[in-house]
Amino acid sequence: MKDLLISHVSDNDGVSPVILLKLCKVDFDYELKEINELEDYFNEILETDLSIYNNIYVTDLTIPEITYEKINKSIYRDKFKVFDHHRTHLYANEFDYVTIDINECGTTLFYNYLKKKYKFKKIVKEYVEHIKNIDLWLWKDKNDLIAKGLNDLFHIYGKTRYIEEMYQKLRKNKKFKLSKFENEILKLEQEKIDRYILQKEKDMMIIKYENYTGGLIFCEKYKSEMGNTLSINHPELDFIVMINLSGGISFRTDKDIDLSIIAEKLNGGGHAKACGAPIPNEYKIELINKIFKGCEIIENKEDSNR
Repeated sequence: MKDLLISHVSDNDGVSPVILLKLCKVDFDYELKEINELEDYFNEILETDLSIYNNIYVTDLTIPEITYEKINKSIYRDKFKVFDHHRTHLYANEFDYVTIDINECGTTLFYNYLKKKYKFKKIVKEYVEHIKNIDLWLWKDKNDLIAKGLNDLFHIYGKTRYIEEMYQKLRKNKKFKLSKFENEILKLEQEKIDRYILQKEKDMMIIKYENYTGGLIFCEKYKSEMGNTLSINHPELDFIVMINLSGGISFRTDKDIDLSIIAEKLNGGGHAKACGAPIPNEYKIELINKIFKGCEIIENKEDSNR
């Protein structure tokens, strides 16, 4: 029998569990999902034959409460093992197959589980620590430039190539380091990031929201670095909000504010200082109709992909 891994599509922490399972040399399928896709996805798979899977792993994803109700009633309940670290997911710790720890990342939690069953080389532990440092944004305090580099490489390579490149690096090498080629492209990428942040900072709007003062920008990429850099550059602001009409809303702060409470009100979630929320498709349609008055939408790929 094989395993099924369901993880987050958007970052290193989401795809690294795929790499770990590949290193275990087990037969498995995997699906990478956004949080707003989970309810529909689980509704579908819980109606299918899951008996072909020995384990169903869910990592770095906050499962909706309504979905837990269905999992707990399912004949496949005992196959599920959930590993996550988002504050908005803490309620699920009451279930015996769920592990939520906000002081770790999804990859470290999954690694700690797998190492009880499989033997990993020391280099894998090094890699997992780098992923924790970038996902929890500890890399600056720890001066972990490799972690920062891995985050940038994920966006340069894309998830499929990133998985393969890191798998081969972990499989073949004894010590984790970035190659000369990777360091060269990261230098160019950092210059590109710096220019992008500077450009977006010039267009930042100042907003008042729920007794907070925030900076709002429209931003398609580099969300973590954008949010953290602008928070440092503008200490007068309580938070930074970044809107990507294709990807959703992202919040960042370096203040003692729990932004996940705001994100939850928008059907999102995440950490206190880094979280996000989806943009409903009807809002996008409303925006199009405001810009192009009388516009008729003939086909909507977002609806057809649900």
